[in-house]
Amino acid sequence: MRLSPIGHLSSKHYYKRKRWQVVLAVIAVLALGYVIFRFSGENLSYNIAISGGVDNFKKGRLTYAMSDFNHALNIRPNGYMALDGLGLIAVRQNDFEKAQRYYTDALAAGLKRNRTIDHTFYGGMYLDEGLYKNAAVEYSQALKLNANDPEALYGTGCCMHAAGNLDDAISYYNKALALSPKLAKARKNLSLAEEDRNKGAMYYLFDTNGEPLARYNLIKSETQRTYILDQKTAHITGFVSERHKRSEGIEKYLADYIPGNKIYLTIDTRVQNAAAKSMGWYKGAVVILKPSTGEILAMYSQPTYRPNTIEKDWWKVVDNANQPLLNRAIDKLYEPGSIAKVITVAAAYEHNINEKDVFPVKCAGSTQFDGLPFWCSQKHGKIKSIEQTVELSCNIGCAYLGFAVGSPTLTEYNQKFGFGQQFDIGFYDKILGKQFSIPVKESFAPQNDKNRYETALHSCGLSIPGPGAYTYSITPLHAAMLAAAIANDGVMMNPYIIKEIRNINGKVIYQGVPSVAKRSITPATAKKIGGLMVKTVNEGIGKKAQVSGITIAGKTGTSSDKKGTLNAWFISFAPFEKPEYALAVLGDGEGKGMIVAAPVAGEIYKELLK
Repeated sequence: MRLSPIGHLSSKHYYKRKRWQVVLAVIAVLALGYVIFRFSGENLSYNIAISGGVDNFKKGRLTYAMSDFNHALNIRPNGYMALDGLGLIAVRQNDFEKAQRYYTDALAAGLKRNRTIDHTFYGGMYLDEGLYKNAAVEYSQALKLNANDPEALYGTGCCMHAAGNLDDAISYYNKALALSPKLAKARKNLSLAEEDRNKGAMYYLFDTNGEPLARYNLIKSETQRTYILDQKTAHITGFVSERHKRSEGIEKYLADYIPGNKIYLTIDTRVQNAAAKSMGWYKGAVVILKPSTGEILAMYSQPTYRPNTIEKDWWKVVDNANQPLLNRAIDKLYEPGSIAKVITVAAAYEHNINEKDVFPVKCAGSTQFDGLPFWCSQKHGKIKSIEQTVELSCNIGCAYLGFAVGSPTLTEYNQKFGFGQQFDIGFYDKILGKQFSIPVKESFAPQNDKNRYETALHSCGLSIPGPGAYTYSITPLHAAMLAAAIANDGVMMNPYIIKEIRNINGKVIYQGVPSVAKRSITPATAKKIGGLMVKTVNEGIGKKAQVSGITIAGKTGTSSDKKGTLNAWFISFAPFEKPEYALAVLGDGEGKGMIVAAPVAGEIYKELLK
């Protein structure tokens, strides 16, 4: 029997199969021809440019991405993918008007939904970062390409929710659920939006324990924002004045995250209240840190103002000669005076200066160096040691200690304690490639003292007299960091005020992490200086900071401004055995540290530790 060409199959089936093979081969040839046509010449160059632009955008190389998309546009002037890509870049750069123009032009040129640029994906990326304006533009483009995209509808609802447009948010959440009933996150947010609408407010700023500090009012009224502690946290929360187009504080420097996100600060309401209460009516500032982490537990500046009534009080506040809007804790520099003696003593200990080569020193209340008068607060008589120099805060004793240390070493230890270093408090957003920070004035110290007179001033935290800026200056925040470094075994931590930020869905988008700024001195040196500071409070010039039952380490200081007005300083930490708090008190033009600042510190510790 004769077999068919494939064994048991009939000739009919065999030839039918052959015909299909020929058809498929022809289709493959045509497809190959199409691919060759599509990706040859102009088409190939265009698509390579688009692919490169998308790749560079994903890697954050916006300049290269823009170059690629513009190159594609030169090849094909009305290329919708190139226009769409340029819109993508404009959103990243927060130029939303430009982005909308590009996106509109791309749609008019024939843009359809595609996998190359997925606007729902990019909307979700911005949503996760709590950048709702950016997300809203991306979701809008996604919905123009596909009006029935449940993820884009949900994302748009989140953006509306974040902006406080709760009726619109609820509508979008419901649309998303109608298309995708199992979209649990939309159901959850729908419930939250209804709850917020019933409350009539969205809380967005909190202290470290979750206590609210600010809320966004959804019911239209004279003030859209309410600050819970009002004037007590005015220089932290800041304000937004729509009428005068001005904002300050967190409201200014974290505006891209407000409202919509929940921002938790390191500020502790209890500690902040203690600082405000203890300051009384003194003009100045208090900063309180956690020594082991650098968390800012309190930052209070006085005179203060009421952010809740800023529109009504505007001219009374702005025209006030005492500058209530000025945050004296971080925005103003002061001569440090004797609080800087801890740096001179640290340099002496670390360089093994032999006290017998320096002391005893006679303090008659004044002396001369290089023919210029050099003063002490009083006649201390014979100063026998470093310990006595610190306990009595003797300028002349410290000057001779500075001579032994030498100007270059004093400068070295100023740098070890953070002088000349920027300590802005904020964070870096990787998506936007942008730093969000509350700026802090940079402290600076003398360098290259020309003679013994200048070294004597340098040793005691004093500036060279005369017109012009201080040659030695510090912010109260930095002064608190000096005390914190000694409390923390010689390690100075970077200060920070933002504990974490959570987006509208509760996802943590930023978390503050303790970080080392400087390893200023050894633990042994820190322990020695801490001991001297304890003695200063127990037996010396800092007695007015004493609190029964608490061992406090402190150092007073008195400096002056260019008008000769005295500024009162006190830096300290407690309990000495296991420091929980490090603080700086500054009385701006209020007098001597031992009389003004030390008692304020004592009152703070009574509130916090008893």
